[in-house]
Amino acid sequence: MAPVPEDDAARREPSTREGLDGESGAAVLDAAGSGAGPGDLGTSANAERIGWVAVGATLVAAGALLGAVVSGYAAALGVTLTLALVLAWGWPPLTGSRTPAATSGVLATSAVAIVLSALRQDLLWVPAAVAFGIVLSFFAQLVRRAGREGLVLTLLSSFGGLVVMASGATAVVAAADARDRAVAVVAMAAVAAGVVGDLLARVPALDRWLGLVVLAAAVMVAVVAAAGTGRVGPLAAVGIGAVAGAGSWAFRRVFSLEPAMLGVRGQVAAAAGSVLAVGAVVRLFSLLT
Repeated sequence: MAPVPEDDAARREPSTREGLDGESGAAVLDAAGSGAGPGDLGTSANAERIGWVAVGATLVAAGALLGAVVSGYAAALGVTLTLALVLAWGWPPLTGSRTPAATSGVLATSAVAIVLSALRQDLLWVPAAVAFGIVLSFFAQLVRRAGREGLVLTLLSSFGGLVVMASGATAVVAAADARDRAVAVVAMAAVAAGVVGDLLARVPALDRWLGLVVLAAAVMVAVVAAAGTGRVGPLAAVGIGAVAGAGSWAFRRVFSLEPAMLGVRGQVAAAAGSVLAVGAVVRLFSLLT
């Protein structure tokens, strides 16, 4: 009887030291302020992977987007496009793409199309721009010369990035209306408050309560921000704070165990994505309230 061949998938699994960004050891050795090294991969709580770079990048991204929306439509477009391009740079290694360079190229090209589609305030062009990105993702895989290893995972990486970018683009139109700007201000304030979960997660005793802590902090900050704007009611502020703040934190938490989170590239991508993903929340509450 012929011997059973060894599982190729197991042998192809990338090692932790190689990381996911194609640079042998670079993602692991560059702990990016997280205080973690190769030996820490299986020893600590999830949030210990969310280092200071991710926390700082989240605050900077949320603050920049808040200021841009308040400043006007052009500024909102510019900051959103910048965050989308940052996401295109760091998203492939974070999500396990087997062709990180090609996936970054696809996402960067799609980012321009998706964000600029928000020039129309009815957002009619956004679905077409996302469809363009999907087609581009498939085309990038068709021209691969080294086989189709990891094809599904790579396509899912591209599609996930497109969804996050599209969500961010929907918030751009908030800059055109005073009421919508107030909603964006409240949402970004809640996102900033959500980083308390990244910080307190280093306390093991609080790990099981982090969700509630983040929820409470985001809601309280959102209510205060809403009172400052004078255009968003307390009940709406509670909803915005809960969904935006807790959702943004959960986005980063999901990726906390990825090896790429030990490097700058992964942490910055997770931070940019957690802010862009809130764009759909801004758009939803702008329509409902």
